[in-house]
Amino acid sequence: MFLTLIAFATMLLLNPARTNDAKKMQQYPRLQAAGQQDRILIIAPHIDDESIGAGGYAIDALANGADVYVVFLTAGDCNRISATLMYKTFEPTTANFLSVGNVRIRESRKAMSILGIPPDHCFLLGYPDRGLRTMVDNPGAIVRSKATGENSVPYADAVSPRAEYTYANLMNDIKKVMAIVQPTTVIAPVPFDLHPDHSAAAEVTDVALDELQLHPSRLGYLVHTTRSRIHTAFMKMPRRALLPPTRMQSFSWTTYGLSTAVQKTKTDVLMTYKSQRPYVFLLRNAFVRKNELFFLYPER
Repeated sequence: MFLTLIAFATMLLLNPARTNDAKKMQQYPRLQAAGQQDRILIIAPHIDDESIGAGGYAIDALANGADVYVVFLTAGDCNRISATLMYKTFEPTTANFLSVGNVRIRESRKAMSILGIPPDHCFLLGYPDRGLRTMVDNPGAIVRSKATGENSVPYADAVSPRAEYTYANLMNDIKKVMAIVQPTTVIAPVPFDLHPDHSAAAEVTDVALDELQLHPSRLGYLVHTTRSRIHTAFMKMPRRALLPPTRMQSFSWTTYGLSTAVQKTKTDVLMTYKSQRPYVFLLRNAFVRKNELFFLYPER
């Protein structure tokens, strides 16, 4: 009886919310699916951001015959929770953090396979996790990772192995990827994301496009909306809409609807990132919704 009352109360609470979601979504234009002529480049500060922000859009784009590419700016090798759980220590070593990076790289290969993105459409740059903002703000410096202790790209399958952690090298690598892809659409973090790696990724994306004189359509995804950067979505809510925070509702947004099948595939992709447990469950709850949300940049 008690469980029945809880279920009934939940229905009363959630149904009006879904109705309100639908009304709020109507104020934003709907993004059309990519077509066979499109070349889409998704820029991910960390391995898994590509699926969090644009996994559903990528799934449909690939089904429609579009080319989809992903570039990982870092290997996500500064995750203390992952290192602590994987190696059962509260004091992870630099070697532990480097191993986390290698595990995440292997996970990304499986995730991209589920999405349907071929290996030669994926690029790892391998710059320092939680160090991109420092690189952008100190363009003349060689940055050292606080986690791995490295000051150059430590991954053999990166675009430029052993390239020093400098802004110039980061820019050279991302421009090298863009020159190969020649994207018609670029999807990257928004500059007002509160994670410093994400805001830095937005800046280097725009600088690289300007220097290459490329003018693709630009979409931005928002992951971190609070300083704590911890998602508090403890329940699956696939029927709820993903909407911008109240303080950002007047911004230029567009929504992309996700079918039930696409939601399932996006979930499967996120669940391959086992090194991110238990955090990955919160990400699934927060970002596997009835739509994906993109900031719509003005035409360049």
